[in-house]
Amino acid sequence: WLGQRVPNPPTDLVTYQEILTRIRPDVVIETGSGAGGRALYLASVCELLGHGRVISVDAKHGDNLPEHPRISYVDGQPHDDATVAEVRRLVGDGATNGMVVLGSRGSAQRMRREFDAYCGFVGVGSYLVMEDTILNGNPVFPGFGAGPAEGVKRALADHGEFVADSELEKHGLTFNPGGFLRRVR
Repeated sequence: WLGQRVPNPPTDLVTYQEILTRIRPDVVIETGSGAGGRALYLASVCELLGHGRVISVDAKHGDNLPEHPRISYVDGQPHDDATVAEVRRLVGDGATNGMVVLGSRGSAQRMRREFDAYCGFVGVGSYLVMEDTILNGNPVFPGFGAGPAEGVKRALADHGEFVADSELEKHGLTFNPGGFLRRVR
């Protein structure tokens, strides 16, 4: 995207654009930002909409992160208390309708900790996306072990305010099957 590597399939990026256009979140929080391509994409869509900003969280950001006035980078493990506190400080009191993209691609336990840390930023009607639910044989990388898909199952079992929205899988290819979670209450 604009010369930056984005590790998402184009169909998932189209889905993100659709969510941003419909929900118009005040802030998009993403984890696992890597080289910053997804953050740049999200910020570009926010710019086109004239609304929203991106907070990108990673323990090991890549070199030469893209700069954009709508992107803030936070260094730290996404689920650490100090990192979440910094994100909360950046969000401030004015943002009431957030969207979250959990792209760290970790174990089920780690993804569940990230879910618990960031689900409170998601407004009713908005989304938390758990990326890479295709791992652990769902259908790729069967040796990955319990990961994002299992994290989603555990999170949904304990958080009745979220439901999986399979309608967002309509483009035929997604790395996030079952991972588009809409907050319903």
